[in-house]
Amino acid sequence: MRHLIIAEDDPELTNVYRSFAERAGWNVQTCNSGAGIKALLAQGDEPVLLLIDINMPEKDGIEAIDDILSVPRPMRLRFMTGGDDAPIVAAKMIAAARDLSVGKNVYKPIPKERFLDILENEAEFLDQIATRDD
Repeated sequence: MRHLIIAEDDPELTNVYRSFAERAGWNVQTCNSGAGIKALLAQGDEPVLLLIDINMPEKDGIEAIDDILSVPRPMRLRFMTGGDDAPIVAAKMIAAARDLSVGKNVYKPIPKERFLDILENEAEFLDQIATRDD
């Protein structure tokens, strides 16, 4: 089963995205701040996709990058925003500069078909990571 962590402070969007992913066969964990990402990452060692909102309370998506780096787990990141481009572009550049695998940015709200396409594309990437680690 593929693993997804959604870091999103809007509970309605979180529930919608969780529902889409679970129906597509993903194991989903969620948190409402960048501060919760590290604990969720530490709960497993299989490849994981992280969908991270840039603008969250306590710790935003950019601030969470250092926590993410401290967990030795194969992962792929996708940053999300419903706002301006500058923070999401900065997050992607910072994460990539730290050798994290980062996919294309995502703009919210994400329509169901687009969300499922993202999951399908990232599932292939996670499968490649798992194969390399075997």
